[in-house]
Amino acid sequence: MKTSIVEDASLAKNVGQEQPARYNKHLGNDNSVGLIADHCLSELLGFDAAPAVTTVLAEALMRPVNELTFNPGKRIRAQLVSFSYRLLAGDRPLSYAATKRHRSCAEAIELLHAGSLIIDDIEDGSTVRRGRPALHRVYGMPIALNAGNWLYFWPAELLKQTGLSEDDLLLVYEHYHSTLLRAHFGQALDLGTRVDTLAQEAVTEVCLASMRLKTGALMGFATLLGAALADASEQLLSSIEQFGRDLGVALQMFDDLGNAIGKCEPAKRYEDLTLLRPSWLWACAAQSSTPADYRNFIAASHKLPDAAELECWMERHELVRRTRCSARAHLDLSFEVLRNRLSAEHVRWSPQVLEELYALGEEMAVAYG
Repeated sequence: MKTSIVEDASLAKNVGQEQPARYNKHLGNDNSVGLIADHCLSELLGFDAAPAVTTVLAEALMRPVNELTFNPGKRIRAQLVSFSYRLLAGDRPLSYAATKRHRSCAEAIELLHAGSLIIDDIEDGSTVRRGRPALHRVYGMPIALNAGNWLYFWPAELLKQTGLSEDDLLLVYEHYHSTLLRAHFGQALDLGTRVDTLAQEAVTEVCLASMRLKTGALMGFATLLGAALADASEQLLSSIEQFGRDLGVALQMFDDLGNAIGKCEPAKRYEDLTLLRPSWLWACAAQSSTPADYRNFIAASHKLPDAAELECWMERHELVRRTRCSARAHLDLSFEVLRNRLSAEHVRWSPQVLEELYALGEEMAVAYG
């Protein structure tokens, strides 16, 4: 049966899908904005907090976090945790302990992603996220910024609940750390680059680097978590993580296309072009046009939000088709490389799960681009 990114079927089958109140366990409940369990909070704070303190934390931290996580999106990264585990461990039923480990990893990666979305929206000046006002528009920039930063650290606590051995947990923490470093390198590229000032021949590499360091790094960490739960060897962990990065780059390409055609969030259409930030649409325009034509593309982008000239340029140069085809090629290549690596490793793996994972990639490609 085809996996649905909307229904989050892989997690429903293997982890026990919960409604948005699944965040209650760690961040409160949907009836009132709660805190982490009192005994856990005291341990984290280093003292027993007075009611006045917990009330402020509830309003200034837990409420904005809940605001975003109660609207969880497609949970693609959580699905990748499950898929990479099943790819290597098969479809045998999960014990209660294994289910708990999976849930901890799935929530950790989704909350880490949620933190990055809050920060991205602040830095991009975005007004909406997942069809609702961006968090900084509701709570103000200081509180939203603090909540986003907190979500970079809180998932590390959740990973302690995975039941991994000390050596495996240390390995996961090392990759967690490198993921955050890479993501911030990628964000620096985004924020520090005006694509219209780059030499035409440099555009593609800068855009690819940004995607590898941001989306690619986090997706790679998601696949690594699942493989770690399956007790994969260090070499196999590296192969699975690289696949996650490659898949993340391909899906970001589709997402960039979706931004240009208004398929993902219509209110944010052309945001990448308007902000002159690296995106795969810029790369494809630079690759597929003469220097004079590319200068015209830049000039048309400068006229946004008046998109008439830009849309004529895109139609004349078949930019949507070219972008979609190149994203498709990257998506297919990521699976081909993984299949070859798994075969070369001489380990047991599930071709059926790989097909399900490919179906997920196909569905995301359609949803985004």
